[in-house]
Amino acid sequence: MQIRKTYKQIEEVKNRIIDLSLIFATIIGFTAYFLSLTRYSKTGFELSFVTDFIVLCILLAITIFRKRLSLKLKAYITIGAIYVLILVDMIHLGVLSADKVLIILIPFFSVLAFSLKKTIGIFVLTIIGFFTISYFHLTGYLSIPTQDDIKLSAWIINILLIIIVAIVVLIVQNKFNFTYIKLLSDLEKTNQTISEKERNYREIFNSSTDAIFIHDLTGKILDVNDSMLKMYGYDRVDVPNINIAELSSGKETYTAYDAGEYVKKAIQGTPQVFDWQAKKKNGEYFWIEVALKKTNIAGNDRVLAVIRDINEKKEDEIQLGMYRNHLKELVAKKTKELEQANEELHATNDNLAHQKEELVTAVEELQTIQEQLIQSEKMASLGVLAAGVAHEINNPLNFIQGGVVGIENYFDEELQSHKENIKPLIHAINVGVERASGIVTSLNQYSGARNSKNKECDIHKIIDNSLLMLHNKIKNKTEITKEYTNTKFKLLGNEGQLHQVIVNLLLNAAQAINQKGIINIRTEINNNNLELSVKDTGNGISKENLLKIFDPFFTTKEAGEGTGLGMSISLKIIEDHNGKIEYKSEINKGTEAIVTLPIN
Repeated sequence: MQIRKTYKQIEEVKNRIIDLSLIFATIIGFTAYFLSLTRYSKTGFELSFVTDFIVLCILLAITIFRKRLSLKLKAYITIGAIYVLILVDMIHLGVLSADKVLIILIPFFSVLAFSLKKTIGIFVLTIIGFFTISYFHLTGYLSIPTQDDIKLSAWIINILLIIIVAIVVLIVQNKFNFTYIKLLSDLEKTNQTISEKERNYREIFNSSTDAIFIHDLTGKILDVNDSMLKMYGYDRVDVPNINIAELSSGKETYTAYDAGEYVKKAIQGTPQVFDWQAKKKNGEYFWIEVALKKTNIAGNDRVLAVIRDINEKKEDEIQLGMYRNHLKELVAKKTKELEQANEELHATNDNLAHQKEELVTAVEELQTIQEQLIQSEKMASLGVLAAGVAHEINNPLNFIQGGVVGIENYFDEELQSHKENIKPLIHAINVGVERASGIVTSLNQYSGARNSKNKECDIHKIIDNSLLMLHNKIKNKTEITKEYTNTKFKLLGNEGQLHQVIVNLLLNAAQAINQKGIINIRTEINNNNLELSVKDTGNGISKENLLKIFDPFFTTKEAGEGTGLGMSISLKIIEDHNGKIEYKSEINKGTEAIVTLPIN
């Protein structure tokens, strides 16, 4: 840009030189022309008067319209006018021509507008013309005036022409000196600015810790900073001979071709940032991060590459990747081992859970057996006690029965008339004896053998005996209703154990009634099964407790009123008879116990 500006300034100087020359030449030319007319009275008409006037008119026209004409056109016209002046004057005066001094202006004006080669050609033609005219004068073909004919005006004209040439030269010299000094000053300032910018650019360029390359659009390296030389191990003299291939590892995806693809994308206007495996001067490979961008430097398109050494980071990433992959393999291996161990553990847990269930079942069975043994022992002791009590009661009952018979016989024999009066008393005594005898019978039945389940049992008789035993518990608050089946059936079992079950069912029903209530006892035959139902109108059992009534030691009674073993033992007894017990209950509406036993 600065060069174009300088050329423009030089062209302007040339234009000004020609313009000023035209102005002075026109003024002095007309002055000389009017002086030359003074010899008209002596010499008469001469062709030079006409030619000089025409040339001066042309110069005047060019001078007037000089701003509109190009430099070359003004140079052509000016040189042509000088040619005409010199030619006409020399043909007339020969070597005495004052216009010959103008020959020096021809190469001067020519070099302002034309090349040196053309200027030399024009000047050579001028010299040849000068010698040709001289030859014609020497050979006599042309004649020149005598020395006497040359007057003062001729000298004045010569002096004016010399002055024109001198002024033109002075103008040119002055203009060129002024322009040259100005150009030198501007150039010095420009050079100083450029030098300052160059120093700043170099300072910034070389102060970067990243390596910087400047490429042209063909990929040729034009310049690098000091960090690049240090990073790659090159010297400054090596830079013109390095290329991208030498700076790349050449491995797959890291070749000069791959680098060229990135450069193409950057030239197309898309900045590129990527990792690259580079190669130092000594052949050592290392990892770099490359940033490519198209830019304009000093009016030229360039590709700027900024390189950052990431070798340590990349090696760490690669090492970390290897560790990560190794860790994944270890994790996968350990996971597989853990899965196998977990499967084995699950299998072991399943075995342990199964063993635990078996152990819990065994413990529960042992607890049940232990409770049954305890209860059996209690019942056995109670049976022995009941049997002893029954035996001891039977003796007084026999004495009473015998006494009553004796009294009846005595009244029959001695006091016949009083027999009717004493009969109610005798009847009362007999009722009491029968009732006591029934209790003894119940006690004997309750304390009967505990293991045999093959004895035919009268379930209705067992129910009645149980009610007799519990008469004291239920007589004041409970109404007993019975619905016995009339169907004949045969029930085999253990009479004592069944007696114990029914006592527990009736006792639970009676205890569920707080003040007044009804206990309904019902039997029926259904599908070869005896169904015994004991239903009360008591408080009922909640759904939560209904699931627990057969659990050992579970009870909702006050402390001292029950052990929680009655229903557990009853369930075991019924299951031993291949039967089942079901409970249905609603809060504040009552509870129904249903015992199902096989018959026949």
